[in-house]
Amino acid sequence: MSLNKLVGGDCGGNNALVQLTNIVGRDASITQNLSQADRFVNEFMAQNSQAPQTFNMNALLNNMPEVEKSNISKTLQLPSTSKISNIHTQRSVPWQAGPSTSFMSAPMLPFNMPYQPLLQPQPSSSVQIQYVNEADLQKITDNDVKAKAQEYVSSVQEDDELAYNQFMSFMKRISAGELNLGETLEGEEKQMSKDEIVEEMAEKFKDEWAKLSDVNDDWNNEIANGIAKEYSFTEGNVMLENKSALEIGKEKLKMGDIPGAVLCFEAAAQQQPDSAEVWFLLGTTQAENEQDPLAITALKKSLELDPRQLEGYITLAAAYTNENMGKYAYLTLLDWLKASPKYSDMLPQDINPQKMNLKELEAYVTSLYLKAAQLNPAQIDPDVQNALGVIFNINQQYDKAVDCFKAAIMVSSDNAKLWNRLGATLANSDRSEEAVEAYHEALNIEPGFIRARYNVGITCMNLGAHKQAAEHFLVALNQQYKAKSMHPNASNTDTSSSTIWTTLRMVCSFMGEHDVAKLVDERNLSELNKFFEVDS
Repeated sequence: MSLNKLVGGDCGGNNALVQLTNIVGRDASITQNLSQADRFVNEFMAQNSQAPQTFNMNALLNNMPEVEKSNISKTLQLPSTSKISNIHTQRSVPWQAGPSTSFMSAPMLPFNMPYQPLLQPQPSSSVQIQYVNEADLQKITDNDVKAKAQEYVSSVQEDDELAYNQFMSFMKRISAGELNLGETLEGEEKQMSKDEIVEEMAEKFKDEWAKLSDVNDDWNNEIANGIAKEYSFTEGNVMLENKSALEIGKEKLKMGDIPGAVLCFEAAAQQQPDSAEVWFLLGTTQAENEQDPLAITALKKSLELDPRQLEGYITLAAAYTNENMGKYAYLTLLDWLKASPKYSDMLPQDINPQKMNLKELEAYVTSLYLKAAQLNPAQIDPDVQNALGVIFNINQQYDKAVDCFKAAIMVSSDNAKLWNRLGATLANSDRSEEAVEAYHEALNIEPGFIRARYNVGITCMNLGAHKQAAEHFLVALNQQYKAKSMHPNASNTDTSSSTIWTTLRMVCSFMGEHDVAKLVDERNLSELNKFFEVDS
């Protein structure tokens, strides 16, 4: 049913609600042997049979002063599209420089109309509502309630429909004196004030609230953020049978075969579960493979085995940042200071950062790292600058983050991760052309750096170069699919990133290639390579 047909005459067509009322009244008139409850209903309907009134804007405007009419006519003039500005929002994932979202934003239109209730009381209604204040209610005795209950029971005792329902049973108990007023309240609770009730509820649920507010066990709480406590290994990994999996993985890493290196390090981690080096290599490689949740689990395991793995803290903090887990990133950076021989003395012993909220923790960690950077101004510490770059990315101070990464690169120009982070930060601050240059530097150092390749594709999307973006995504997917030969059931194993596939499909939609988008849904990599002329 359309809205116009439902509402009524002022909006068009016959009023369906009025028709429904007429039908109810017609059918009720031919009903025989009505119960007393039905008679009560019919009496009420007869008193309130006036048709529902629809809202009439013209009538409302006629009742308003002329000056108010003028105000409304001016207020309701929509601004021209040329005055509506685009607002660009930054993605909260700093390293993954995603396409900035833009949307049309129109100013809110204030209404200067005086308030008038739309539902007016019916002038012909004989129904009167009596309100009882709390003081009068307290004067009512149990005998008054008992008498009223007896009166009600007597008035409807011949009605079979009401004789056995729960309300009637309740009223009969009151009329017989079996249930007294206020009997459902226990002891002194009847006299409790509102403040006392609030205090009792707070005391009752304080344990549950403490559990929800507890941040002292951050590692275990990560499960709610999709971070598994135990690492999930790839099934059917043939490298498990190779005792040289660790060495082969290092060679593949040098060659740029990131997915192949991941499988080798996974096999090595199962062969040597107590090796901090293996878990560190697995975690850092998964971070480059666009698999941050797995990277976090592996890096945590590495740091549990050997807290002196300083590089692991910075990589772990970056992975937390990618997963929108800023608090964990800050706490991890504090752990880096604790583990560093140069800066461990900087941390106050009487401060517990676990009890800080996010803003307090951000200010605390930032101040410590700025102090660390100023200890020796003549010598740049790339790790401190790297960490500051992560911090300024979390709080979206991208210009400062760019300066920090550039300072770190001055000392460690061969670090592909630094170049990638610089590129992502530039992209997040709408400096896409500079970002592409930084990504290419990262790929020149590590051609198999899948995350950097993916980020180049994202930046191309921001620049509107959708075909080039698709080509970069396909290169990344082809690199990940190289590891299929290391599985005995290669046709049934997919080690590729769902994030890359999803973004590739978005690009195909932007290009209007809906048939190609279906190939993405099927994950038909060979046909996609042919369409975009990408070498597999």
